[in-house]
Amino acid sequence: MDARIRLVLRFIEERGGTLQITPRQIGSLVGLGDARVLRLFRTEVGTTLRRHLLAVRMARAAELLRNGNLPIKRIAFDGGYSLVSNFHRDFKLVYGISPKRMRLLRLNAADAAVPDRTDQSGWVPSGGRARAAAGGG
Repeated sequence: MDARIRLVLRFIEERGGTLQITPRQIGSLVGLGDARVLRLFRTEVGTTLRRHLLAVRMARAAELLRNGNLPIKRIAFDGGYSLVSNFHRDFKLVYGISPKRMRLLRLNAADAAVPDRTDQSGWVPSGGRARAAAGGG
């Protein structure tokens, strides 16, 4: 994998997908133009930057819902969402259930199997609203 993309991936993982940076800014950091960054990312990772950011955000949120007691609103804000409704929409798009439902499943059965409608790249190929993937609103 291209070292520049590995750097971007590490940067995203360290921040739990809450990266508030544009492709142009990423390009500046790794010495590429914004369009080249997006093409190289998709080629190397197999999904778009926006979809990857959404997958990382939602995985982090699901982990907090399963293993923590933070309010859903706090999880949404910590995940980079300014509107909780956008968080709910994206969470349901990825997991097929609401954040509240996931938390209730955890409370009702510690080992409950939670549906995960993502493919290997972490994206739901359902024709959902991809435009909100990176911005969250």
